[in-house]
Amino acid sequence: MYRGIKGAFVYACNKDLNEYFKKHIKTYKAEVPFRILPFNEINPYVNAIPLVDISAAAGGFSDLQIHENFDWVELPFNISAKKGYFICKVVGESMNKKIPNGAYCLFRQDEGGTRNGKTVLVESTHVQDSDFGSGYTVKEYHREKKMNEDGWNHQSITLKPLSTDANFENIELSGDKLNSFKVVGIFERVIN
Repeated sequence: MYRGIKGAFVYACNKDLNEYFKKHIKTYKAEVPFRILPFNEINPYVNAIPLVDISAAAGGFSDLQIHENFDWVELPFNISAKKGYFICKVVGESMNKKIPNGAYCLFRQDEGGTRNGKTVLVESTHVQDSDFGSGYTVKEYHREKKMNEDGWNHQSITLKPLSTDANFENIELSGDKLNSFKVVGIFERVIN
């Protein structure tokens, strides 16, 4: 055994002893796959990005720059912090082909442009996704546009689950419901 700063590393060559240790020594697993930074170490979007508690969010993400309102986290070494990035936990099985239940995911704020075929974090006042909670959902975005004298406009938007469970259905948005939703983030990757 080698004693470490935050615990001990145990390596057993003997197969039976190894199995014994596995049964009786709890394996360490971090609660979060990143470090929450103390306020005095935060340099927003340089060394840290916000960790947003979606279930507690009361509105949009327009106040992401106010770092007293969020925990700020240091990303793993292979991911650079960028302005507009944020992390939230995705709960549920409706996107389990792409995002495991309970995974922390990196999103970037939506700045417009095409979202068709992308995985998005959506806020809505009309749609309640019981799997994700509140008025937020993560789904794959598909839209139908229609041309009129003023240019292009959305005719309908479909938010598709990507799940191994066929019981999850598409969320269809059209008419007045198109005005009650907002894409707040584009999925970048799973962090853990």
